[in-house]
Amino acid sequence: MLFGIRLMILLALMGGAIAYIADKLGSKIGKKKLTIFGLRPHKTSVLLTVLSGMLISLFSVLILAASSNSARTALFGMERLQNQLRTLNAESKAAREEYASLQATLKNKNEAIASLDRKIKEADAARLQAEESRQSAEHSLKAARLQFEATQGQLVAAREEVKGLQAARDELDREIAKLQERTKLLNEGLIHMREGQLVYRSGEVVFNGVLEGGRSNEENENQMRWLLESANNAALNHIGVDSKEKIELIWVPRSEYESVRKQLAGYKGQVLVRVRSLANTVVGQPVVCQFEVIPNKLVYAKDQVVYQKVLNVANKDTTAEEILLNYLQEINHVSVEAGVLPDPMTGKVGNISAITVVEIQEKMRHLGGQVMLTAYADSDIRTAGPVQLRLEVEKVASVDESVRRW
Repeated sequence: MLFGIRLMILLALMGGAIAYIADKLGSKIGKKKLTIFGLRPHKTSVLLTVLSGMLISLFSVLILAASSNSARTALFGMERLQNQLRTLNAESKAAREEYASLQATLKNKNEAIASLDRKIKEADAARLQAEESRQSAEHSLKAARLQFEATQGQLVAAREEVKGLQAARDELDREIAKLQERTKLLNEGLIHMREGQLVYRSGEVVFNGVLEGGRSNEENENQMRWLLESANNAALNHIGVDSKEKIELIWVPRSEYESVRKQLAGYKGQVLVRVRSLANTVVGQPVVCQFEVIPNKLVYAKDQVVYQKVLNVANKDTTAEEILLNYLQEINHVSVEAGVLPDPMTGKVGNISAITVVEIQEKMRHLGGQVMLTAYADSDIRTAGPVQLRLEVEKVASVDESVRRW
């Protein structure tokens, strides 16, 4: 900045000096009326003044060029600078145009990126919506499947129930037909007995069967079939008809049959099943029966003492036959108390042969006086019976009559 101020002062002083010199020179030339190149003094003065101004300008330029590199460049390198400036302007214009193009490209890219972002967001939203729709569809499908399976199960159960009802209806129809056929055959004289004769009384045992519990369904079915066949044969024999005849005299309700078959599956060990008449039955009628199921437990083991008593054979008030009969009645009572089922009609638990009775009576008479009569189980005796005994008699010296039970 100081350099510029000094330069301006220098130019002003130099211009002033040159002007002063030119003025003085012009005045002298005017006074002396000097001429140059044959010009008039006035024009010569004007020429000198012009030359002075030119000199001032020239010296100003020379001083500027000598004192400043920028001034020299401005004076002598202006065309080159202008060329460079035009080149730079052209490059600048090209750069601006390229910048504008890049800006436009960048704007397009940004718009494309923004568009892609919007599309991505829309795609994400659509994907989330599709995922929700898929999950909802899966839940709906699962619920529909479950409902379908439940409906199918209900349909299958309904069909099975219908089949079961149809089978039960068919079975009842067959049983009714069989009953009608049996009634017809019996009424036509297959059983040659007096009309109105009582065959079975209500509650009378038609047949006793010992079955095994805890078996498979097929085995239980076979056991039940055997029980009915045996009961039917026993009923036919009871009324004097050959069991080979294809007559079904026994009739049991299907519900009763199924109930016993199911009970067999729950029992362990032997089971006594009694086939009992449900009502008084006369000739010409089927025997309607029911089942009585009782666990067939062991009551007396083989050779176990069932009953033992000291008897006085010497008592003249009673005979050996009466004493033995009372003894056997007491055994019957003891056995029932121990768990052996008696016949519901007779109340007996077993029979003893007439030969055995006669032999025991003879022994008692032979020994005379007081004897010990002991009844042993001839084999394992269970709830179903019968009570089969082995009787032994021995002499007793002299003891009070007593009773011991096992």
